[in-house]
Amino acid sequence: MTSELATLTWPEAKEAIARAECAIVPTGSFEQHAPYMTFTVDTERAVAFSRLLAARLAPRVVVAPPVAFGISYHHMPFAGTVTLRPETFRSIVHDVVWSLREHGIRQFLIVNGHGGNASALDELVVTLPQDLGVKVAWAGPTALASLFTKGRLADDSGHCGQNETSQAMYLAPHVVRPERIVKGSTKPAPYVHVRGAGSVHYAYRWDEITDNGALGDATLATAELGKQIAEAGLARAAEFLIDFMDRNRLATSIR
Repeated sequence: MTSELATLTWPEAKEAIARAECAIVPTGSFEQHAPYMTFTVDTERAVAFSRLLAARLAPRVVVAPPVAFGISYHHMPFAGTVTLRPETFRSIVHDVVWSLREHGIRQFLIVNGHGGNASALDELVVTLPQDLGVKVAWAGPTALASLFTKGRLADDSGHCGQNETSQAMYLAPHVVRPERIVKGSTKPAPYVHVRGAGSVHYAYRWDEITDNGALGDATLATAELGKQIAEAGLARAAEFLIDFMDRNRLATSIR
């Protein structure tokens, strides 16, 4: 039986939760992804990654429905983008975790597909244990695979570049329009030192740094590369979750 709650009836969910030790919560966004990918790229990547991770660890985990909107103010200049306020995003994730805790889950891994959610998730992994008495961690597929991708990619410049587009081609190919892929039409940063290593923190809008919504060169992306990136990330995520669940189980048994 699948561990994805969205595909189950409530009696099936009751059985799956009774067997599970941890819930995976995918988070993403609804934001522009250049002229060649749809608004749901971040969410779809997070969901597909979560499914594959759950398959490796069945029946120890269940997959929650995704939080499909994220913090995307910086993409609002591009038509169709929808953003949540940070407090709204944090509240939704809090309520998802609270709901599943009420059904018996005490451990959570948030699989995040959108960089704009990072600061809010950093707060949540501190506050949720205090507020709800649960164990919580978060990780992103791209960062999990960073040891694999370092030095291997001709372009790794982020949003809609070789890395993200390759992941999408493998994890969620229906979100990609291959015939429309073009290089990012980038512009200089609005101020000195606001991008790159040692950067100043400044909330620039995406239209300040790219005309077409993309960074980097997605013409270099392939589904095979996406599979390699995903597999590298999944291996690390699985190692973490096994350690996370085993140590928490041991701590509970000692008490």
